Amino acid sequence: MKKTLLLIIFAIAAIAGSAADTSAQTAVVFAKGASSKTMTITVGPKDMNTYSIAVREGQVINVTVSGDIAISKTNEFPVIGLNLANGVEDVDQWQDGEGYLSVLAGQTKKYVVSINNSDRKRARTFSLKVSVTDNKADYIGGESVGQ
Repeated sequence: MKKTLLLIIFAIAAIAGSAADTSAQTAVVFAKGASSKTMTITVGPKDMNTYSIAVREGQVINVTVSGDIAISKTNEFPVIGLNLANGVEDVDQWQDGEGYLSVLAGQTKKYVVSINNSDRKRARTFSLKVSVTDNKADYIGGESVGQ
């Protein structure tokens, strides 16, 4: 009985925690007439920041990071990772790699990008550039790869 009650409490806490994470996004808003924005951000150790970008179907979102995203001593990949948190398979197309994320929007909505710091010991400060265009040729992923 106690085990079951404890599991239920942990499940409720996990659901509440994940709901808080998705609502804690920073909206990326461009200046009037601009199609890109560069920000200096800091991500704490073993932490994640989320950003939302509102786009129309067919637009391309490109996100790049530069600066303190170096390879850690314990991992063979950059400690800063970019991920599309709410992409839909067979609707959206996206490609990520070292320091970039490119999205071809398959629908009109707010797309959520998460930026993770896998470094266990220190925060990382770097430049984040977000751009949105109407030119599908700006999609870095090229042809669909069946995501």
